[in-house]
Amino acid sequence: MQNDTQRQTDSDAPADSTSIRATDDRLPIENLTHAIVENNALEPSSLWEDPGYRVFFDELSRALHRSTPRHVVLLHDKGVGERAALIEFARRGATGEPLFLAEKQLLLLDSRYLNFKDFQTLVERQFMVFPNAARAILCVEGAANLFRFFGSKDGRTVLLSALARTRCRLVALLSPIEAEELIRGDPELSDLFSTIQLPEPEPHTATALVQRYAAGLEHHYQLRIGGEAIRLAVTLSDSYIMHERLPHKAVKILQSVCDDVAYDRSQKGLERSEITGAQVIAKISQMTGVPDSTLSGVGESVDYRASLGDIIVGQPHAVAEVATELGLIKAGMSDPGKPASVMMFIGQTGTGKTELAKALAQFYSSTKRLTTFTLGNFSEPHSVSGIIGVPAGYVGHDQGGRLINELNADPYGVFLLDEADKAHPDVMQPFLNLFDEGWVADQKGNKAYANRAIFILTTNVGQRQIADLCRAGKTIEEITTAMKESLSRIRHTKSNRPVFSPEFLSRIKRFIVFRTLEQDAMVGICQRLVERMQSDWKHKRQKLLVVPASLQHAIGERAFAVDQSAQGKEGGRIVRKLIADIIESPIRTAITKQPDDYRSSQSIVIDQTSGVDASDSAAAIQVEIRFEP
Repeated sequence: MQNDTQRQTDSDAPADSTSIRATDDRLPIENLTHAIVENNALEPSSLWEDPGYRVFFDELSRALHRSTPRHVVLLHDKGVGERAALIEFARRGATGEPLFLAEKQLLLLDSRYLNFKDFQTLVERQFMVFPNAARAILCVEGAANLFRFFGSKDGRTVLLSALARTRCRLVALLSPIEAEELIRGDPELSDLFSTIQLPEPEPHTATALVQRYAAGLEHHYQLRIGGEAIRLAVTLSDSYIMHERLPHKAVKILQSVCDDVAYDRSQKGLERSEITGAQVIAKISQMTGVPDSTLSGVGESVDYRASLGDIIVGQPHAVAEVATELGLIKAGMSDPGKPASVMMFIGQTGTGKTELAKALAQFYSSTKRLTTFTLGNFSEPHSVSGIIGVPAGYVGHDQGGRLINELNADPYGVFLLDEADKAHPDVMQPFLNLFDEGWVADQKGNKAYANRAIFILTTNVGQRQIADLCRAGKTIEEITTAMKESLSRIRHTKSNRPVFSPEFLSRIKRFIVFRTLEQDAMVGICQRLVERMQSDWKHKRQKLLVVPASLQHAIGERAFAVDQSAQGKEGGRIVRKLIADIIESPIRTAITKQPDDYRSSQSIVIDQTSGVDASDSAAAIQVEIRFEP
């Protein structure tokens, strides 16, 4: 039988009465309101005065004041500071802002690691027997687990009954995708909830939040975190780490730098007492692949063209197009309900299509990798099973569809649909629906949303036509128009059906042509590859690799000559092969012949000895290797 305290109503329960607590101490429930009062943390902060937060707190208050629906879904992206926002809401309630919240207490349950028995306790008993249940507002972190545990027919009935009868108000914290999957498709469940969106803080607000977290990091690591380090962590993560949200991603960067410094201090005896902006830049460069020199010049605004241009050589138009698209995605200007972007890269092999896609994935995707579907391997109608899974009853049905699994694993994925022109038209059908509706389902019925994913299709179709048009001096716009017409005429060799229907082509946002590589581009590619090779030798072998600029230029010229003789079929890949033949192979030979000299050396110097006329493909470029102490 419930005691008198448990039967109290709002009217006879003063705000300063005994703090509400869970009836089962095994549940990790924290009383935020009680903590605010106990710590006398009632003073307002200008931190929460941004218009977006004012709207959020007002909407949440109104939703909790309504008689129906009784409960709230709090939509939030991971890392936007949801716990800090709830603590501020508890502070406002404790000070009577608005008045009805003075009679309430805000409780927080972290349900992310609860088991089924804990959820049974919560739903079947806890909702009903909280002391002063009508005064309780229970916020549930990881609420998706709650709805999934009660997803069966009988479990759903128990959950609906508990939510309809409880006098406690529930605030379920869910991501937008979780809400779409678990609540919006269920009319009865949806009727019990209002939906409120917690915004991502603006950079200046995030900076103030990060300063608070930084104080804790300083205490834990016994380090000082400089103001410039905090500013750069917020500014650069906001611009270059798109799959996470402020303030969490900035705090994570600072914590990673602190971990590195703590390791150097304890394991290598290096004394450092302050985290600097330079260390933050180095960490973000490591995470995104954007060079330090580019990040060092970033202010409050970001030039994605310069960032990508530092990685991709010889394709200024393609880089500019992708940079523009990236800026629109960052600003939230992509089409709602559709993928973040769908682009078609058109051009000869080796012109940088895949490299640009990899560079984009490096600082857009949470996994930092490019997810590739080589559609040249999907030339039969049944091969669509490699994308959306095999039908029920066939081996592998339980594994689901690869595309759906990859999207759910990394909603911010960058997907490369390579050799798209070689796919069977039936294989393109799931992508047609995906590009139109923004979601796709596999043969098991599992659904994945692509509203944050970027899709890049590539094709080599018309590569000779592109070369001819470039030589004829046609503008990039004229070449793009000609290639779009060529794409519409491609037919599958076996079925004789169009690979790209008009409906499919209309769903591609940008058609980006990659020009044939000129000699300067080949030289630039050689310089980039040599820089990477030198970096690898320095970090992995602690050797300084000296490659004269004249040799790099000669290799670039030779690559251009070879590509021209192959009518553009070699592309930039020939540069890598030439570097292996002209530089790396002689180094390996010299190491084998002079192992002692190599081990005692500090530097490896490559001198060009012959092959001055690199444009003459018959003249070999000869080098001499010297090991210097």
